[in-house]
Amino acid sequence: MSAKERILSEALSLFSIHGYSSVSVRDITKAIGIRESAIYKHYKNKQAIFDTIIQISAERINQFEQELINTVGQEESNDPNLSIDLIQKIYCRFFSFYLTDEILSKFRKMMIIEQYKSVELKTMFKEMFLEKTLSYQTEVFRQLINEKRIDGTDPEIMALHFYSPIFVLLFRYDTNTDKVDEALKLIEKHIQEFFKRYQI
Repeated sequence: MSAKERILSEALSLFSIHGYSSVSVRDITKAIGIRESAIYKHYKNKQAIFDTIIQISAERINQFEQELINTVGQEESNDPNLSIDLIQKIYCRFFSFYLTDEILSKFRKMMIIEQYKSVELKTMFKEMFLEKTLSYQTEVFRQLINEKRIDGTDPEIMALHFYSPIFVLLFRYDTNTDKVDEALKLIEKHIQEFFKRYQI
């Protein structure tokens, strides 16, 4: 790992525990074991480190989502019907990624802290971890209702019913990443029960 990468990694670790506002450049250099002046060879200031973390995390999320879209496309080319198995596979991968990815798990924790200190970051947090997913899921349910493949009348409420337990489980297992398998089994059961209710 290069010095630049070590600075980012250690800064993100500290931000995820204490929040961006409570961590100084000196804290970062102390954790790494380098002089403060060494950081300025790579980053203009602490804000530049923070901005880089956000950029890398956003790119990582976009890359993951694109890979997921490609996987779904391949699966659907074999079976045009959106099956419970495929939905389980999608959300288990989604859950594992946000829970166990070394960068994203810390980034999410950092954003949870910072959303209460910055209107801009609160908006970003909601968009990344709530609104984008809910919007996508709403459209999926709208399509399934229109195709008469599920029995429902309000796709937005269905999306809330569907995603809320997954979001809760993400926080429940946030500090128990050694129990990912247990969490994934609960997600699979949740999805099965959800579609029993709406008669897929």
